[in-house]
Amino acid sequence: MSSGGGLRTTLWRWGPPILWMGLISLGSTDGLSADQTSRFIGPLLRWLFPAAAPDTLGLLHEAIRKLGHVAEFAILGLLWYRGLVWGARGRKTGMAFAAFALSVLFAVVDEGHQGFHPTRESSVLDVGWDSLGALCGVAAGYLLWAGGRHAKNDAPGKQQPGRFEVRVGD
Repeated sequence: MSSGGGLRTTLWRWGPPILWMGLISLGSTDGLSADQTSRFIGPLLRWLFPAAAPDTLGLLHEAIRKLGHVAEFAILGLLWYRGLVWGARGRKTGMAFAAFALSVLFAVVDEGHQGFHPTRESSVLDVGWDSLGALCGVAAGYLLWAGGRHAKNDAPGKQQPGRFEVRVGD
């Protein structure tokens, strides 16, 4: 790939966050409602905690679902940050804020989408969980991003867009 762009570069840059938003939207349908996820999470929890009261298992099921919100939006925030800083060197604070804002905007849209499904409900609290996840993902990208140009002639050892490295002592 060249640094000039092209369809392939555009797809590698923006395809992941767009595809991930599509997966989140699919998960926001009746197929992953609490009733549906309880069919596989419930038996697992009963197997792991056979002496637990039903109320306790219900709370654990809800906690797992909320962690799902955090995880899926952490990935989205990271993917948006990756796309926005593509080809830039170093950390970009403004792009981190933009990645967070795009993720939160999608969280709002996604919650609205859920309101159109009979077994789902929209919740401002879920937007909060989604936002927490987005913040974690963007922060991880910001802290781990080493940046770099996307060119064939980069010197060995230099980071390429879409690649992360842990920097000790930053």
